[in-house]
Amino acid sequence: MLFQRDVLDDAMRRLPAAARRELRRVVEPLDEEFRRKTLPDPRAAELSAWHAQAWWRQRIRER
Repeated sequence: MLFQRDVLDDAMRRLPAAARRELRRVVEPLDEEFRRKTLPDPRAAELSAWHAQAWWRQRIRER
């Protein structure tokens, strides 16, 4: 999930405005579901700067 979400974030930054809005419309409910099914990791920022850069890398989930 993590690397795929990074790709989506990159696409949302690079796409033209209309395509960006459409992709966000699809991704936002998935992000909400991911937030509901995971917990914040209070130690994520301590792991690396990479973890600290994006909220989805700072979640505890089942593997």
